Amino acid sequence: MQRYQGLVWYRKIGNVAITSFVLFMLFLFLVDINFLWLFGKSPSVYAISHPKQSNASVIISDDGKVIGKYFRENRMSVKFEELSPIIIKTLIATEDKRFYQHHGIDVKGVFAALKDMMHGNARGASTLTQQLVKNMYKTRGQYSRGLFGYIPGVKLLIMKTKEWTSAVKIEIFYSKNEILTMYFNTVDFGNNAYGIGTAAKTYFKIKPRQLNYEQSAVLVGLLKATSTYNPKLHPVRSKERRDLVLQNLVTQKILTQQQCDSIKKIPISLNFSVEQYDDGEALHFRAY
Repeated sequence: MQRYQGLVWYRKIGNVAITSFVLFMLFLFLVDINFLWLFGKSPSVYAISHPKQSNASVIISDDGKVIGKYFRENRMSVKFEELSPIIIKTLIATEDKRFYQHHGIDVKGVFAALKDMMHGNARGASTLTQQLVKNMYKTRGQYSRGLFGYIPGVKLLIMKTKEWTSAVKIEIFYSKNEILTMYFNTVDFGNNAYGIGTAAKTYFKIKPRQLNYEQSAVLVGLLKATSTYNPKLHPVRSKERRDLVLQNLVTQKILTQQQCDSIKKIPISLNFSVEQYDDGEALHFRAY
């Protein structure tokens, strides 16, 4: 009799687990298709497989000289080969240390974040791929808000669900190197510097492949809050954030503690210049 009751109990648990899984998958499907316009639009398969980015238009004279740019977002895309391995290591160590192990959703990170939240230490658990979805497809904008998007708690759940499902799709279509390249070309570094190509030039007057550990830590530190950790406006905060990013590299065994301490002693040295729409030559010609 006891054995029979035990089997019934296990069967009930199994039924609950299966039902919960089916309902969860149904919820993902309904969000993805924007059922009855309740959830807002999600990135389509076509949009994910044919991503669009707004790059600056460069004006070049007959003799090959750059005389100006036109842009809404000052962005000059780069290829993976043009990225410094240092900036890649720094980004992954800080934003998504299991980037090469997950497929868009870091399950361990999600459970760790939930555990921390229950202890009053709220933190993010978005992977780089999820951040890419948010930045590239504006999943938290008005375009993506359905009828349920006006309910505060439900709104966050729907937004995260879209980012989860879209992140998995991106991981299917693209390699890890391609995802990193899209991320670096999409993210906002503040001061009208969109993408790592423009950011390296704006803050240090160098190319992305030339970034060292100190400079990479400054730029990656900016991603948490571009205004708060702006090295031009808030050098003290920026250095504190930079040093924390450098310490992450020690935790991930990329730097030794001695190397980290040595870099921390270096003050932030900028070669700062924000590129404006009307910079360059032949303004009258460009206006015409």
